[in-house]
Amino acid sequence: MNYFFGINNEIFKSRVEIPIFKNRSIPDKQIKLYEIYIDEKKWKYTNIEKKNSESNFFIIDEKNSSNDKIYFLSKDKSINKFNNDQLENLNDFTDTVPAFRSNLKILIINGGFSSYQSEYPFQMIKSKGSIVSSVASLTNSSADKNYLIFKNIFHFPINEKFNGFFVDIKNKKIMEKFELITNYTNQIEINKKLLNENIFFVSQDYLGIPMYVSTKDNHISFEHTHPLHEYILSKNRYEKVKQLKEQVNEIIN
Repeated sequence: MNYFFGINNEIFKSRVEIPIFKNRSIPDKQIKLYEIYIDEKKWKYTNIEKKNSESNFFIIDEKNSSNDKIYFLSKDKSINKFNNDQLENLNDFTDTVPAFRSNLKILIINGGFSSYQSEYPFQMIKSKGSIVSSVASLTNSSADKNYLIFKNIFHFPINEKFNGFFVDIKNKKIMEKFELITNYTNQIEINKKLLNENIFFVSQDYLGIPMYVSTKDNHISFEHTHPLHEYILSKNRYEKVKQLKEQVNEIIN
């Protein structure tokens, strides 16, 4: 099961397009789009119809995207199992090979846009831990501004504050500490002095998807990072990542 999300603030808007078909099947007209949000420390859901009658995609447009809502696909028989106290794996519609893909389009207000796939897998929402992500690899020192967008989805209905850091791995130093919120699309502007190969973004206690946005002259570039082990070719890449995370934890703790 996958979740989907958007962003909406004074700088960026988003448009999410979610297909109602799998890789090797015709569109499933029984599939519905649901919006989830937190209300009085409970998960609540609403069925939202954002699809033209002849379209094979659900659309969450710029006016309706939100930082604190998430979305998923389900049939009526699955939604009956919805748990207000914690998110659960309701169906396998988006569990496909190759992977099920949606599209997240980020727009800069009065400017351009950029897109990429944006699924948030169910297996991530049940776990706690830390994300370590290279800053320089997907930012641009020639841009006017660079931003980190960090989406967290946690299975309990909480908006809890937790720490994020920009860490100099080589010099073993915290360069910047900032506040993030669970079950929210967080945005942090990245100081240009931090755009070098030694700087990594680190989340403390909670997982999430780090995305990087660069803007210049109202144009935009938008990318996301992969897990660290996908950048390492050696057979012991998981051990290398474990060692790196241990070093980072010593720095931030």
